[in-house]
Amino acid sequence: MVKQMRDIYVDENTGVLINYLGITDAEELNQAESDLTIVRLKQILESPDFEYSSDALLDLHKSMFQDIYPFAGKIRKIDMEKSEKMLSGFPMIFSGSGQISKKLKKAFKEQEVDFNGNKTEVTRALAGFMGSIWEIHPFREGNTRSIITYTMKYARHNELNLDEALLLNSFAYIRDALVMYVYQEPKYLEKIILDSIERGISL
Repeated sequence: MVKQMRDIYVDENTGVLINYLGITDAEELNQAESDLTIVRLKQILESPDFEYSSDALLDLHKSMFQDIYPFAGKIRKIDMEKSEKMLSGFPMIFSGSGQISKKLKKAFKEQEVDFNGNKTEVTRALAGFMGSIWEIHPFREGNTRSIITYTMKYARHNELNLDEALLLNSFAYIRDALVMYVYQEPKYLEKIILDSIERGISL
């Protein structure tokens, strides 16, 4: 559950994220979000367009969530923390809202991946790229999906053939792995990235 003094993105009467569909039930919203973003995600991956920048990540988020959330493509304006099962319920505290833009640009500058390295080097670099952005948590919702999708396009642009089906079917695992990465346990995130690289080679 998201904890903060006041969440401007949530309807005070229903406790559900404000959405274009007028849905007031959390389970129904989750299903609608999943259905709509799957379609948009496919369109995003089919497009050859790619730019390495924090603005491009914002654009991708907007494309993915434009049918359902007014905040699609916009940096969150609230501070946020979430209790995490991987931390036995302790909260993960994300970057303060006023720091997001600066930190995001810094992450893109400092975590750019050298795709000319060996598998181990590229794996560690991709994990660092994903982990640094996820820790910032630039969006109110949809951070993990946006980061995974952007990373796949990033790899494609640099002619690295990943097993994308493995990543697309592992959102929950990758999210937990990102939590552990932030807490200095990179092996889970690195494992699935390496598996995707190795399987992609054989595709």
